[in-house]
Amino acid sequence: MPMEAWHKVLNVNVTGTFLMSKAAGRHMIRQKSGKIINIASVAGLKGTDPRFMDTIGYNTSKGAIVTFTKDLAAKWGPDNVHVNAIAPGFFPTKMSKGLLDQGKEMVLDRTPLRRLGGEEDLMGAALFLASRASDYVTGEILSVDGGMNAV
Repeated sequence: MPMEAWHKVLNVNVTGTFLMSKAAGRHMIRQKSGKIINIASVAGLKGTDPRFMDTIGYNTSKGAIVTFTKDLAAKWGPDNVHVNAIAPGFFPTKMSKGLLDQGKEMVLDRTPLRRLGGEEDLMGAALFLASRASDYVTGEILSVDGGMNAV
């Protein structure tokens, strides 16, 4: 992976998340209440077979989001600021198009629910983490992946 591409993906995914959390967190800490929902990825939860997905920069950046989310939850929990993340699996997006064009069946074979995710799947997770139903949840990474991370 070229260094320029490495820096770009880390700047967008890690630095961007850091800056946004810092800006929002400042207000949430002051008001002693808030919920931050970061976007991780199942690709950041474990290594991937390069024959399947050779995206080390992306995977590394999303793994950093996992640790960042847990660390902020520990630091900001005493101020009643909840910090969690959603880790999507495979959804039909512009970024996943190439992989899905070549290996959709392989993805589905590794997904117990045998389907790709849809926008409703992410909406439900986000609504839960933003609502009072998650008032005792912080530092969690909610995989929305059709069970891919379970196997």
